[in-house]
Order: sequence, then structure tokens, then C-alpha cells
Amino acid sequence: MKKIFTLVCFFTMFVAFSQAPTTCSLDPTFIVMNKYGIWPDSAMNFVSGTVGMPYGQNLTVKVPKDTTSGSVTFCFNRVEVSTPTTAVNFNLPPGLTLIAGPTVTNTSGTYKFPGNANGCAVISGTPTVAGTYTLQFKVQPYLTPAFSSCSSSPNVNGGSALVAPTTLVYYKITINPVAGVKEEVTSKSMNLINVPNPVNGKTTIKFNVKDESPVKISVFNILGDKILEERFKTAYGENAYELDASHWSNGIYLYTINYKNHSETKRMIVNNMR
Repeated sequence: MKKIFTLVCFFTMFVAFSQAPTTCSLDPTFIVMNKYGIWPDSAMNFVSGTVGMPYGQNLTVKVPKDTTSGSVTFCFNRVEVSTPTTAVNFNLPPGLTLIAGPTVTNTSGTYKFPGNANGCAVISGTPTVAGTYTLQFKVQPYLTPAFSSCSSSPNVNGGSALVAPTTLVYYKITINPVAGVKEEVTSKSMNLINVPNPVNGKTTIKFNVKDESPVKISVFNILGDKILEERFKTAYGENAYELDASHWSNGIYLYTINYKNHSETKRMIVNNMR
């Protein structure tokens, strides 16, 4: 267990000195390009992250001054980015959120990027569940027909949804499991497992033994602090222990069963939806 906690503490110290950004900045490379839209583009995509490690992905959005359809010119008032009805929170990995930049308005989850301007946002937080997530962004421009030249400072609250919205589904974020946190399994394995895992509220820790003997169950957080210890007597065969994690912080925990001269450790992820 000491080796495991040494590795865990190493990652914890890294987290402490590598905080995820909560403010964004305009990407200078994209700003000088003669193109509009979102940066990084679909070819570059978004950076990967690791469970329990602070994550940060900067986004720069350039909205043009105008656009032409046939013989008609339309002025951009704004572009709204929101979550489509097919997703929740842009289908971001649990623990991450989209934070608007200083020139962008966030109204109940709808991010308004002004026309003829550069705006930014940042995906920030600490992911709690590993996996590959395909993000979903609903993009709706608001336009005004140009009866003369378009204003350099458009009315961001004006305009109409004159074209259908587009849903972007090509951005992905991969969240990797924590490296270095190992599960102990030996030839004397008790088939230790907790269900469900990830945990939302309560979970049941299950293990098998071949007699009635004292047993100790311990749970440690990612800092190596013991947050729970229980002792009880086993029954022959499968044993089940219900664990209430509803009041715990989201993240990674290690739980250990000490039985006679044998111990077994497994990892669980708490992802309480509050």
C-alpha cells in the first residue's frame, strides 16, 4: 500500500502545482489567420486529460462582420453556442465545464459571441470519469439584412435566426485513467469489486471468503488519508458491504479489505451528480 500511496501523492502534488485555467485568452496564431470559426479546428481537436488531474482547453471564436447569400448581404449580430437537446452540458466529460471569456455572455447555458469580434472560452475543471467524449455544440447565428454597410459594432441583442442552426459533433476529449494507481490482485484474490463504479451516491463492495472471520474495510482518498474504517465478521461465501459516498467529493478513492493475513485493494471513482 505504501508504494501505491507514494504514487498517488506524486500525482496529488502535481495537481496542486498545475491548476486548470479558469480564464481564456485569444490564440494569436488564429487571430492573424484569414479565417473564421472555432480554434482549435477539427483537425487539431482538443487535448486529452486524466482522471483527477486539472484540465484546460482554450477556445478562440472569430465571428465575421458579414456574409453573403446570393445577392443579399447579412450582418452578424452574434453567434450563439448552446447544448443541443440530444446532449447535456455539451456532452463534456463529468467534472468539466465551459467558462465564457470577458466579451462573451453566458445566459442560462447559451454563450453569445458578438459579431465582428474575437471571443474566447475555456473548458476547465477536473475530470472524474475516464472515456472518450464526442462533444456537441449547437451553433446559431443571428443576422440582420444589410441595407447599407454593416456596423463595426453591431447590436449583439438584435438580429434574427435567418438560417438553421448547425450542430458540431467532431470535437472529442479523451480522459485517461490515472496512471500509477494499481489494483492488487493475487492468487488469493477475494474477487473484490464494487458495484456500481463509477459511484453516484451509494455502491456495494462485494468480496468472497471461505469462513467466518473478522475483516476490516478501509477507504482512502487520493491524498492517502483514511476516510473510513469498518470492522465486522464475514459470512461464508459472498459478502456485501453498502457504502454511502453521497457526501464525498468527486474523484478517485482506494478501498482495501484486510482478511486474516491477506489484503486486497481496488479503485473506485466517485461521480456524484449534484
